[in-house]
Amino acid sequence: MPKTQQTFKNDKSAPIYVSIEPWPECFELEPGDTLTLIWDAPDVGDAAEVNFTNERELQVCPNGDISDIVILFNGGSSEGRSWKFKHYL
Repeated sequence: MPKTQQTFKNDKSAPIYVSIEPWPECFELEPGDTLTLIWDAPDVGDAAEVNFTNERELQVCPNGDISDIVILFNGGSSEGRSWKFKHYL
């Protein structure tokens, strides 16, 4: 599978929240912050599905092999930048 990359940037004046599914993790992006995902996407079809929960929350569901997904926050490590959902099923 080829690698694909998708970057989300917060151009709003308030924080936005991005959850990466199927993990119970969410990232808060302050104005100007970026979140970049790099993973093995399928050769055909959508690389990811993005669902807007409301004007400040979205869910990203990458398709393909996400076992080695790389998540970058503002171009660097995302370690310690996410939080887990309290009521994950």
